[in-house]
Amino acid sequence: MPVRSAGLRPGGVGPGRGTAERRGRETSVEGAASVARESDLCPDEAAAWERLRIASELHDLVAHDLSVMTLGVGAGRVIMDKDPERARQTFRDAEESGRRVLSDLRRMIGLLRMDGLSRGPQPGLGELPDLLDDFRASGLAVSLTETGTRSGGPTLELSAYRIVEEALGNALWYGMARTATVTLRWLPAILEVAVHDDGLPRDSLVGTWERAALFGGSVAEHPLPGGFEVRVRLLRPA
Repeated sequence: MPVRSAGLRPGGVGPGRGTAERRGRETSVEGAASVARESDLCPDEAAAWERLRIASELHDLVAHDLSVMTLGVGAGRVIMDKDPERARQTFRDAEESGRRVLSDLRRMIGLLRMDGLSRGPQPGLGELPDLLDDFRASGLAVSLTETGTRSGGPTLELSAYRIVEEALGNALWYGMARTATVTLRWLPAILEVAVHDDGLPRDSLVGTWERAALFGGSVAEHPLPGGFEVRVRLLRPA
């Protein structure tokens, strides 16, 4: 059963390799390679690459400001009784960092926009029964089993919802499946999502890999006698 971490693709380079100077050179080389790639792309594709590159830079700034804000709040809490005025200033600085983070996040989300997609509240596991009803109406007899207590927040629930959605869609439209079972297991530190169907073998699910990587998870996809299974493990936030 092939089980691989979703955090690193084959051929990828893990963290901690080389010195800061070498990393700087590698960044410059990557930037030049990106420009070369973009010259071969159509205007829409080139714009999408550029948005991703700028969003990556903003991500680093947001991560830094969040670190500063978190440290500031922690420091203010420690000195609150001994030096109230200094603590108040620390909280004011953290508040300003929070505003800056929110502003940069809005810019980053704007860069990552995908035209044509609807915007608004995102689904969670509470909407999963409606999703399964839609697949049943499309000809896939699907059942759901869930064990354990839900927790982990809306981002984890959204990822689990999309993983189920992609796996069932792949089973119905590419695997020609007619029946499927969805299993959610809430373990102490892990959410396990399994989708088992009676369809044909098929390609990997790109979206599932990316969503698993968000939570340091793993993905196992393999044919079974008379069917196919996708099993994803997501690390639950502490």
